[in-house]
Amino acid sequence: MTKKQVITYSVIILVIALLAWPKIFNKKEESNNAAAKQQKAAPPVKVSFVIAQKQSVGSNIQAIGNIMADEEVELRAEAQGRIVKIGFTEGAFIAKGKQLIKIYDGDLQAQLSKALVNKKLKLDTEKRNKILLEKGAISIEAYEISLTDLNAINADIELLKENIKHTEIVAPFSGKIGLKYISEGSFVNTSTKIAAMQKIDRVKIEFSIPERYVSQVNVGTIVNFKVDGIQKKFNAKIYAMEPKVDPINRNLLIRAICENSNGILLPGLFAKIEVPLNDKEGVYLIPTQSIVPILKGNKVFIIHGDSATEQKVEIAGRNDLNVEIINGLKTGDTVVVSGIIQMKQGVKIKF
Repeated sequence: MTKKQVITYSVIILVIALLAWPKIFNKKEESNNAAAKQQKAAPPVKVSFVIAQKQSVGSNIQAIGNIMADEEVELRAEAQGRIVKIGFTEGAFIAKGKQLIKIYDGDLQAQLSKALVNKKLKLDTEKRNKILLEKGAISIEAYEISLTDLNAINADIELLKENIKHTEIVAPFSGKIGLKYISEGSFVNTSTKIAAMQKIDRVKIEFSIPERYVSQVNVGTIVNFKVDGIQKKFNAKIYAMEPKVDPINRNLLIRAICENSNGILLPGLFAKIEVPLNDKEGVYLIPTQSIVPILKGNKVFIIHGDSATEQKVEIAGRNDLNVEIINGLKTGDTVVVSGIIQMKQGVKIKF
């Protein structure tokens, strides 16, 4: 390239730069003016706040469960036959041991009477042979045959008595009986449902908690629960826990007991349960309204100077007022409580 060409190209580039410079400068100025206008249009957001401090807290978790009878049984016969007597009224309170159902047992009673007569004969024979044996009039083998016959008839009598017991159903405990599904004259067998009986002077509440709370709940803990249609809140005491966590849903099954002398709580009702956890030391507790849900967890806004900064946090538990934070905060952090809707990264704030 000649010296003349170099000079020519340099002049051309300089001219282009001089022509473009005003446009670039104006765009930068316009951008700065727009930013200034935007900043001027967004006044600081007035907020309230709390200072994060570690403290000892007792939190609760919510659970759902079902109310169960203290004792419950479906009444079914142990023998088949025709019902000759029904000894209960539907919905009535039944005392333990009361006869509820009697199945025809005429054939068994006849067999028992015959066996008792045979027993008398066998007993007389055994006594007579025993005397003869002592006198040496018969062999010991002959006496043992008569003794075996007596024992055999005694066994037959016991078997008949047990079969006769199977023709009646008695209340296994004191409680309330439900609706009957048979009538006198009905033929029943071992699969026929006769009625259901429940003991509800106390009721059980069965519910589950996630595995991460297992170490914070103990036998003897008092839980609160409510049921639909009843305004009163009830108390129940945990009396038993499964010895292992369910491998499918990762929950632990728990049962609590509640007094129900007035019978207001019925088995099958749905219960909303509040389970208190053991006190935790050194955790952060902040108001519930400070939490902002995000796609993968939760966040809060921390005040730095006159601006707000986003901070992701991990929640362990909550109640109606506060949330327990186990990760994401440090002592002294200033957490925004009000004005959350207007919060975003870097927004200016005022108190």
